[in-house]
Amino acid sequence: MIFGKKMWKKTEETLVVEGEKSFILENSQKKFFRKGNPFSIISEFIREFEGEKVGYISYNLSRFVEKIKVGEDDLKIPDSAISVVKGKEEIDFQLIPQESLEIAKKTEIIKKTEDDKEKGKFISRVMKIRDEIFKGNTYQVNISRRIEFESKNYIKSQEALSIFLRYYKAQPVPYSAFLDFSNLGFIIASGSMELFLEKNQRQIRECPIKGTRRLESKISKNIRQPENKSIEYYNETKHAEIEEEKIIQELKNNEKEKAENLIIVDMVRNDLGKICLPGTVKVNRLFDIEKYTTLIHLVSEVEGELKTENLEEILLATFPPASVTGAPKKSAMEIIEKLEEKRRGPYCGAICYFKENGDFVMSVAIRIFLALKNKIFYWTGCGITYDSDPEHEWEESITKTKAFARALFSEE
Repeated sequence: MIFGKKMWKKTEETLVVEGEKSFILENSQKKFFRKGNPFSIISEFIREFEGEKVGYISYNLSRFVEKIKVGEDDLKIPDSAISVVKGKEEIDFQLIPQESLEIAKKTEIIKKTEDDKEKGKFISRVMKIRDEIFKGNTYQVNISRRIEFESKNYIKSQEALSIFLRYYKAQPVPYSAFLDFSNLGFIIASGSMELFLEKNQRQIRECPIKGTRRLESKISKNIRQPENKSIEYYNETKHAEIEEEKIIQELKNNEKEKAENLIIVDMVRNDLGKICLPGTVKVNRLFDIEKYTTLIHLVSEVEGELKTENLEEILLATFPPASVTGAPKKSAMEIIEKLEEKRRGPYCGAICYFKENGDFVMSVAIRIFLALKNKIFYWTGCGITYDSDPEHEWEESITKTKAFARALFSEE
């Protein structure tokens, strides 16, 4: 198991949640745990079992926050799986043996989704959302699409790990995760750069992302500098810096992107206001820029002081993350279920690391892939407002697949 730059060599008890039912998996044996609200079950497991824990909470559990009609669940994996983990050590991704990266090259992967067909479907969904906004039913919706890949054989743990390591190498992020639930029949890996919730004693914060631009200059790729730097090298570097700065300034000054980001910030303030002391919720950062290998993001940060440390209450107030639903949250979620047809599964839920002292870090489960039998599923999403350009939103969804494509198809 991996979360951020921490790796655990051993898993012990695993909580498996399926709707209102749950069981503990230990030494391949299933033991009934609890029946009831899944957020209550998760909270009780975290409190009752000793040790650090790592796992995920599926977006599908949104149906226990808001009563909405949901789409088909064709993936059929648990709504949540969280393991007690032991044997923690720091992982240095720069020291990963080359042979671990090479395993991915031996896995024959075929992309099943046709881009032209998917593009038409995606643009149609964007137009339908704009129509819903025009009718006054919502004013922002985060829509996603699922991309499916297939291998000739079942994807093994080492193959999935190799793809994940290459993924991280293509785009290093602060909330990388590799959750090996192969004993349950699947593996989830994440290249997320978005913080959902971080609890530090009584302080809690969220860092929603809204606003993306493609960024593929030589600087952003961290290409090794030559020992003898020529005038051409300096000119090329200077040109790359200027081009990157233009992209950054365009994103920072884009009124549509800022408006979309502000909508989510207001939602996060409202969510945190339910569980924080009055007057303590504040915006620490607004419209900040975070740069990664293939893209840049517009990021804000909201923080507050908790009036309750009850995990169930915290999750019921904030889940699912505001940045992956839309506003108002319930109407956006209803539109998502209607347009996407198939339920998101782990995508847009939370990937979690629970510390022994009661603190935790949860990332938004974006930039994830799911290895299930001989298939790999990957998702991308975009926030849609009435001013959204369907073609631009499609291009943004493509941009968000670049790093994963490099990992999956062994591109250098």
